[in-house]
Amino acid sequence: MTFEKTIPIDQELVNIFGVNDQNLNYLKSLFPNLEINVRGNVIYINGSTKDTQEATRILDEMIIMGSKNETIEIPDLELIAKIKNPEKLENSKVSQLNVIDNKFIKVKNLNQFKYLETIDNSTITFGIGPAGTGKTFLAVASAVKMYSENKIKKIVLTRPAVEAGERLGYLPGDLSQKIDPYLVPLFDSLEYFFGNETLQYLIDKRNIEIVPLAYMRGRTLNDACIILDEAQNATISQIKMFLTRLGENSKMIITGDETQIDLNNRTFSGLKKTRKTLSKIEEVSVLEFENTDIVRNKIVSKILEIFPDK
Repeated sequence: MTFEKTIPIDQELVNIFGVNDQNLNYLKSLFPNLEINVRGNVIYINGSTKDTQEATRILDEMIIMGSKNETIEIPDLELIAKIKNPEKLENSKVSQLNVIDNKFIKVKNLNQFKYLETIDNSTITFGIGPAGTGKTFLAVASAVKMYSENKIKKIVLTRPAVEAGERLGYLPGDLSQKIDPYLVPLFDSLEYFFGNETLQYLIDKRNIEIVPLAYMRGRTLNDACIILDEAQNATISQIKMFLTRLGENSKMIITGDETQIDLNNRTFSGLKKTRKTLSKIEEVSVLEFENTDIVRNKIVSKILEIFPDK
């Protein structure tokens, strides 16, 4: 089978193939039975149908990364080569991760795989992107896995108590009952992994805490994974307060969607400025999801493309 792949003329070939064609040579090393040649901006691939399709899939990912002006390196290609279509590889060790007691999660795309790797290798991880990309669920899954492997002793999940078009005062009950609805998504994720009874037991023991962001002040958290969800609704001072809770042998994960700010004054949101500033620190990593990474109903990504940012 011979296949031709044309690189868009607006992309620099060196950005895709690497300096001295190191990326292209790595791609060739993955498929020793394929003939891969480049003439101008056209790639010619000759060999078996299966290998040709897989090499083309990797090239497509490289072209997408190149269109976003992302630097493509060998580790990126290693990830792209590992992560394949989850629908075809449901039993793959790469596309499935055992979190706790045979509770598995499926990695649906390259950015989800990178996100889990980033959390594992960084002290502080920012997961930025639209709803439905798995930012919160994968953050919780990572925390649960660390807890199940005795790498940490506590999981702390927090959110700013900011309303999306509603007001706390309209809800019935005392302050605790009013705050609970904001924390429901975090409960749901934890309940999936632990079950209701075990989760309640761990909460009673305070091995797991789910609290509003305001309740974090004055604490130092050691041996913990601390997750700040919906961080776009936190101010710079709140995020700074959160970050300075980090103790020994702890990790932090901060998730948010910078297009979904519910603060009365959107300029008060501290997420974008904070993560750009902190990304200069070696122990801090930022993973950005795109609309194409949405793993809910496919129509969700189409809706987000049509609706303008707030």
